[in-house]
Amino acid sequence: MNLTVHPGAPVAATLLAAGLGRRLGGVPKPALLIDGESLFERLVRALRQSGIQSISVVIGPYADTLLALARRCDVQVIRHSGPADELAASQRLAVHEHLRQQPGTDLMLLVADLPLLAADDIRPLLRAWAQRPAHTQAQVPVVGGVRGHPVLLSWQAVQAVAGQPWPHAVKAWMLANTGSTQWLQADRDAYVTDLDTPEDLQALRSRLAGASIAWPKQP
Repeated sequence: MNLTVHPGAPVAATLLAAGLGRRLGGVPKPALLIDGESLFERLVRALRQSGIQSISVVIGPYADTLLALARRCDVQVIRHSGPADELAASQRLAVHEHLRQQPGTDLMLLVADLPLLAADDIRPLLRAWAQRPAHTQAQVPVVGGVRGHPVLLSWQAVQAVAGQPWPHAVKAWMLANTGSTQWLQADRDAYVTDLDTPEDLQALRSRLAGASIAWPKQP
């Protein structure tokens, strides 16, 4: 297989945090506190410890809560004023902003409700990305047949995703370009464990038995 090594290829990251958290009762999921630290802060720390320093976040509702977290973490904010529960809309906003702000840079996209994701989970993805086949323009971790996050896009893929007509975003581009996508087989639950339902939250409490897991107190 023809491999292209990309040593030190710059990668920026965008967290997608514009969801409504409707199935959890209408809450800002990235604000969930695990042992006193918000999920948002944990994810930003994981990204920085893995070597990614340029980080942005797409924010829609719950702006007061999430803006405060973004400022605390020194993360650039991308405001989303459209339908907040459409992931494709957040992805399109993220890639267009990336084109404007980070020319020539690859992009890591991830949803902002991955409670188990740590730097040790992100580093293997970056290593695989740096050693990807020459034709590969995107990378997705797959665990037990389930596609997960974070997703990596080359600068060329970012341009291609951004150039699609509405409402097409990352998934549509990958389905149309399966030969350019590296489906990275993995066994790390962190890539596919998110927080959508009360059952997910209960499973997290069981998984992290002994940790304090709570929503922040309302002012």
